[in-house]
Amino acid sequence: MKFSLIFISTLFISACSSKVDVEAIKVTTGSVQSTVSTINSGTIEAKKQAMLAFGTVGRIAKIHVSLGSTVEKGQIIAELENADLQAINEEANKEFQRTTELFQNGLVSNAYLDNQRKIKEVARVNLQKTQIIAPFKGMVTSLELKIGEFFQNAQVGINNKPSVQLIDLEQRLVKGEIDEVDLQNVKIGQESMVRVPALKNQKISAKVSKVVPFVSTAKDQDRTSQIELEITDNKVLIPVGASADVEIVTSKKDQVLMIPTHYILGVGSKKYVLKINDGKIKKQDIVIGLSNYDRSEILEGLKKDDLIAKAPEGIEVSDDTKVNEKIKSWPSSN
Repeated sequence: MKFSLIFISTLFISACSSKVDVEAIKVTTGSVQSTVSTINSGTIEAKKQAMLAFGTVGRIAKIHVSLGSTVEKGQIIAELENADLQAINEEANKEFQRTTELFQNGLVSNAYLDNQRKIKEVARVNLQKTQIIAPFKGMVTSLELKIGEFFQNAQVGINNKPSVQLIDLEQRLVKGEIDEVDLQNVKIGQESMVRVPALKNQKISAKVSKVVPFVSTAKDQDRTSQIELEITDNKVLIPVGASADVEIVTSKKDQVLMIPTHYILGVGSKKYVLKINDGKIKKQDIVIGLSNYDRSEILEGLKKDDLIAKAPEGIEVSDDTKVNEKIKSWPSSN
């Protein structure tokens, strides 16, 4: 019986003297931002995008580009059989030039000159109906044409595909939706950060360019407002149609006390951290200010260089729990 008491007493002393391994950081100063995120991934779009097709029916004779080609404004992308219309257009231009010279010499009337101008314009329009012409400099991202096929306008609607899709080569836009509760906090011009999975979640700077002050009720449980952001990073051209995770900076403070957000415990306004003093844990109440998923501003409860612990997984700790802290450098340089 005496041996059992000694054994139990030894176990108790051993348990009390054991230390819990914890990750810890020192409270530091820096910049903290309050952010708003889109409720779902946004979508990368071009500033200018055109769905192009011929203006008349006919057999496709020439395709001057391929998928992915870069074209200049006014460049002919494809043509129907139009040798007759080209001849008519050339003749109309020559006749108008001749009539202009006659008019300048007083040999024809102004009414005759106007009539030749109209003939020239009709010839030009008829020819251009057989051509697909780039309305701006851009990249061909869809090309549903084959030489020798007979083109009909109705085919575009049936297939639900444009004959040619052209997007510009300017910096991209991001379109997304925010929760209705965040609408009052998002303003035009606010700095933002975009992460694109197609580019290995590379951070890309952007700014809010449009906020639609309207709450959609299309989904009863997700009432949202549309926003638009303009990419300001000119080092990368993001593929159109890619998804993008968006964070909008709604407010920012510099040189404030801050800690990692995931070190904070508690619910509602009752927040606390696990502060380390002389190798033991002490629950410390705190008041936070600006906060995001990464870091939070500390208004009350801590001072610079205080040591705080991250709550260890699967281990319950309380005041005076002894710890073996492994101090982590924070914030990280990357």
